[in-house]
Amino acid sequence: LLATTASATNDDGTNAAAAQRKVVLAVVESDYNDYGLEEKKSLGFDPSGATNKKSKDKEKDDDAMDMDEDSDDENNVKKEDEEEEEDEEEDEEEIAARATTVRGPVPPEAGHWGSCIRLLDPSDSCRTLECIEMARNEAALCCTAVRFHTRGGESLLAVGTVTGMTLHPLKQASSHVILFRVINGERLQLLHKTTVDDGPVLALAHFQGRLLVGIGRTLRLYEMGKRQLLRKCELRGLPTFVKTLQTAGDRAYFGDMMRSLHIVRYEATTNRLVLVANDPSPRPIVSQELLDWNTVAVGDKFGNISVLRLPRGTDTATVDLTGQRALWDSSRDDSTAKLETLCQYYVGEVVTSMTRSSLVAGGSECLIYVTVTGRIGALVPFTSREDVEFFTQLEGYLRTDAPRPTGRDPQAYRSYYAPVMHVVDGDLCDAFNSLPHEEQTRIADRLDRSVGEIMKKLEDTRTSLL
Repeated sequence: LLATTASATNDDGTNAAAAQRKVVLAVVESDYNDYGLEEKKSLGFDPSGATNKKSKDKEKDDDAMDMDEDSDDENNVKKEDEEEEEDEEEDEEEIAARATTVRGPVPPEAGHWGSCIRLLDPSDSCRTLECIEMARNEAALCCTAVRFHTRGGESLLAVGTVTGMTLHPLKQASSHVILFRVINGERLQLLHKTTVDDGPVLALAHFQGRLLVGIGRTLRLYEMGKRQLLRKCELRGLPTFVKTLQTAGDRAYFGDMMRSLHIVRYEATTNRLVLVANDPSPRPIVSQELLDWNTVAVGDKFGNISVLRLPRGTDTATVDLTGQRALWDSSRDDSTAKLETLCQYYVGEVVTSMTRSSLVAGGSECLIYVTVTGRIGALVPFTSREDVEFFTQLEGYLRTDAPRPTGRDPQAYRSYYAPVMHVVDGDLCDAFNSLPHEEQTRIADRLDRSVGEIMKKLEDTRTSLL
């Protein structure tokens, strides 16, 4: 989301004195093993289907010219009526066919990308304001809004792109960071394009009036220049690739593609990035969300959601591993602090994104996640010890009494890759409403509650979320 200022105009066309604040949404779209729009058109493929319609209309006109002029007038009238009905049916079929997305030609070799940057208006049903097609075989993989102090705090759009990238093996011809300016909240203006090395650009984030970029195995801080971005400091030697990136204060939280979460602190006096802590468990991070100053929720590509926390007092005892001060500390196993695992839960699908939000005005915040198949779920925090004990006991009874369509143990399923920890299975607790009345009464007697009280408790928890 980018907040811009658009000049207001009066009814007579004159500019108003006050400027309107407008929020626009920037989206990057990339498709692997596909051609760009310009390449498709050069190959004779039109996704809208307009070319096919023109050719069919031309054929009909030619056929009409070849008709026998000496035919009977009544037959001509009948034929014209039949042709008009057929044309109407064909037009409806063509409209329905054009509404369906057509795949188009497939590139003969790997490394081809089709990509674009789309500017949307959230206040008008996400109407497309402008769509910029990327260059040949160039893919836009990430974007963020950044406000440089040297630019006066103006909101700019930073886009990370790669050219000629192949997935197996993972390599690319070049990588770039492109800066755009939003003009009047309607179109994008290119400022400059910076070529970067050390790998693909997979993550971008605004950080203290600068731009923090994850480039392969390097985390780099950039300042804005006149012709390109200026490198200020960097942290090299990370395990694999920086996949996710978030910032808060003087800290940066980034997820590695294979080695889980890392926390970095920026020291302004010495202009360097210092590694504060990392996770000892190898997790292929796909998404992350910052819960508070020391707690981060992450989702990996195996379908697990984990909540990690930085131990108290760890940030004050960090050791510099960049070789500038204590080079001998880099060989110690305990030189870097380790994150603690608070919660673990197996969702069953790859969690592609997550955010902390409240769905009800005035309600408590929850962790909302979406999966690769489009499913939306939420993790609701408990606010009292009574709720924790109640739902834990209810889940324990339902593990044995609830029906199992597949015959699998619910606890074993939620602990598919790692033991479930401090998370109650809401889907299993909701199965209480579908049990027979005798089973419900027996579970309620064990909990020293009535069946109505248990159902009301489940309904209140659902209502607090929705």
